Amino acid sequence: MRTTPLIVATAALALAACGEKTSSTTITTNSETGTVTTTGDAPPSAAALGLQPGKWETKIEVTELKMSGMPAGMTVPKPAPMTTTTCMTPDQASKGPGELLKRANADCTVNSSTYAGGKIAMDMNCKLPTGTMAMKTTGTYTATSMASDAEVSMTGKTSMTQKVHSEAHRVGECS
Repeated sequence: MRTTPLIVATAALALAACGEKTSSTTITTNSETGTVTTTGDAPPSAAALGLQPGKWETKIEVTELKMSGMPAGMTVPKPAPMTTTTCMTPDQASKGPGELLKRANADCTVNSSTYAGGKIAMDMNCKLPTGTMAMKTTGTYTATSMASDAEVSMTGKTSMTQKVHSEAHRVGECS
């Protein structure tokens, strides 16, 4: 199941959406048209929230992975931790989380999100080519760092659940 790009985009979404805001915003993306639709309060942009543009390093680790239909006693091997580096320009920071979901190439809806007092909480659902994904994320942030834990459930041809830990920090200027 090809979920890693979406999980990376979701970690980036949490990174970009951090701020002193409780949002009743629903952000919906359409992977075929590239359209991003936002209803409710305008979601905060990274720039408006003090998140510093620059080069960010994100480490993502699957800490638990369970798949339905496995024979008794057989476990699914967890993927190796993954580290990515991205450059967030001031222009990208000003666009907010909808742009990040658009780049995930999935049909997703952020149902609720809270970014206040250095804490993150987000609930998101996505339609994938092979089924659906529901993700609940909690974590903490500052202007130069973020840590989150997500519980992910996927349904479709194969059902699975996973727990994912992400940490990101600003490592300098973009080159």
